[in-house]
Amino acid sequence: MIDFASAHYLGIAHPSARLGSYAALTTGTPAALGGAPEARRLAAEAAAMQGCEAAMVAPSTLHLAIDVFDRLGRTHALVADETLYPVMRWGLERMRGLGMTPEWFRHGSIRDLAARLQGVTRPPAVISDATRHGGVPVPLARLVALAAGRAGLVVIDHTQVLGLLGAQPTAGAPWGHGGGGLLAYAGLGADQPVLLLASWAKAFGAPLATLCGPAALVHDIARDGPTQSHCSPASQAALLAGLAAVDVNRHEGDARRLRLLERLRQLRAGLLWLARTCLPDLQAGLPLHPVQQLRLGSAARTRELHAGLRAHGLRSALLRQADGGPALALIVRADHDVDDIDALLAAMAAVADRLPTPRRGAAPVPFRDSREGQHHVQDR
Repeated sequence: MIDFASAHYLGIAHPSARLGSYAALTTGTPAALGGAPEARRLAAEAAAMQGCEAAMVAPSTLHLAIDVFDRLGRTHALVADETLYPVMRWGLERMRGLGMTPEWFRHGSIRDLAARLQGVTRPPAVISDATRHGGVPVPLARLVALAAGRAGLVVIDHTQVLGLLGAQPTAGAPWGHGGGGLLAYAGLGADQPVLLLASWAKAFGAPLATLCGPAALVHDIARDGPTQSHCSPASQAALLAGLAAVDVNRHEGDARRLRLLERLRQLRAGLLWLARTCLPDLQAGLPLHPVQQLRLGSAARTRELHAGLRAHGLRSALLRQADGGPALALIVRADHDVDDIDALLAAMAAVADRLPTPRRGAAPVPFRDSREGQHHVQDR
């Protein structure tokens, strides 16, 4: 079966034979009592790659969200994008349970954020995903300017861009170079008041997470974070996988990203062809990101397309949308080849005639193709 449901964007795998041996899977002590040497090495590599002063390692982004918001909730007003990813929201919900109510601003709206900040009495911690709807990176420099103007900082869920975005993006290299993520992509330095919280389970295929940012703040969180004191640290296997991913990214990362971009462009061109021919109700934003979300004119047609692809030996995923309806997720990876994409498009064309009839009188939704050279979008 050809897999279009795995989020290992760069196609990096970690078979046990390549990771090397270790004396124990876990240290048996909380991270605050002293991490493994591999954790310190990986933290240093993560900070250097993402252009930050310091970093720490944890088993998951949920661990880090709890620790970050526990620390910032004592000194900052928490102001978050209303569509923040659920794991980060869970960390904020914990703070609400402790008596601190976060403020929410309209998704992607610099104007609404600025208005919300007028009402806060403490330095703000502006919290956002790394991309807006449509896959466009957030304008990090503008978020930093707003927060820093009130002695605050920015917290970014970095998961969806780590390993993809990097330094010096151009029209020919829209993701930039190096895979270090949003700080490098925005051309900002390590002295900026930005915390980057990211899972490595996407692009790098390693089941752990890192927090990168200003050294003093990262060290505070590493020392005093609740999960640092009460939870086990990342396992030795995960740490070795993270170090292996750093090595692959250093030597092969840009080549893998180029292959991924080529496959994305191939898929996007094919989807546009399908929309003009046999799937006229195909709806998609086509962001320049490995996760492509598609919808047809009805929930039944979307579900049947998913089932039809599976019958043709192609694995996709169904995602529940905010309105309760499904979207078909197709995830492109660097280890997909031309034939994989061709097989996917051929299967979609073959399934099209067997789908339920579109609803009569339903207004078609325009098929939208995002511009690759557009790095930011207009404020709302």
